[in-house]
Amino acid sequence: MSWPKTCVRYVLLSLVLGLGASVALPQEERNLLPKYSSLPKEEWQKEADAVFISGMEKDYHGDRKKASNDMAARGWQYLRAGDANNAMRRFNQAWLLNASNGTALWGMGAVEADAGKLDESLKLFAEAEPLVGKDINFSVDYARMLAMVGTQEKDDARLKEAFEHFEGVYKEAPQNVRNLQNWAIALFALGRYAEAWDKVKLAEASPDKGQLDPKFVEALQAKMPQPEK
Repeated sequence: MSWPKTCVRYVLLSLVLGLGASVALPQEERNLLPKYSSLPKEEWQKEADAVFISGMEKDYHGDRKKASNDMAARGWQYLRAGDANNAMRRFNQAWLLNASNGTALWGMGAVEADAGKLDESLKLFAEAEPLVGKDINFSVDYARMLAMVGTQEKDDARLKEAFEHFEGVYKEAPQNVRNLQNWAIALFALGRYAEAWDKVKLAEASPDKGQLDPKFVEALQAKMPQPEK
C-alpha cells in the first residue's frame, strides 16, 4: 500500500524539524499513542501538523472530512493486517484532520485493547460512541470491551452496562454471532454456564454459526455439558 505524498512529506518534515528538539516525549512515541498523547506540542510539531493539514487539504480539494475518513480506513486496513503501529499512525492523522472522526477514535480504542490497555481503550470507545452513528460493528466491539473491563476489574456497574449493550445489539441484530459469542463469554467468565449455553444455542441457529470459536465451545462444555435441546 502506498502512502499519499502528503503523508510522506509529513513524516520527513517531522523528522527534520524534530532534530535536536527538546521534547518530553519523542515524536515517534507520540505517534503510537492515541491523539499523539494529548500532551502540549513543541512549535516544530505544530508546524509539522500545519504542513500536513495544508497538504491534505490541497490533495483533497479542501475536503478534510473525506481525507480524515480515508486515513481512518487505512488505519483499519493496517490493523486487520496485524500492523498496530501503522494503524495508530493513520488513526492519529485521521483525528488530526477531524477530531470528531468516531471511526478513528474507535480504531485507537481497538489498538489499545489489543495492547491490553483496557481502561484507555474504554475511554476512547465512550468518546467514539456518539460520533459513529448506528454502526452495529462498533456496538458489538463496545459491548465486548465493557464486558472485558467489567469481568477483569469485577466492576458490577461496567458489567451491567455491558449486558445492556449486548441486549441492545441483540434487539437490532438477533443473529449477530459475534455479539452472541461475546455475551456467552462474559457469562462464562461469571460462572453462569447455563445462560452462556443459551447464547451459544442462539448463535448455532444463525446463518453465520461458522463464526463460533470451537475452542470457546469446548471450554464451556468442560465446565458444563451442553444441555439437551
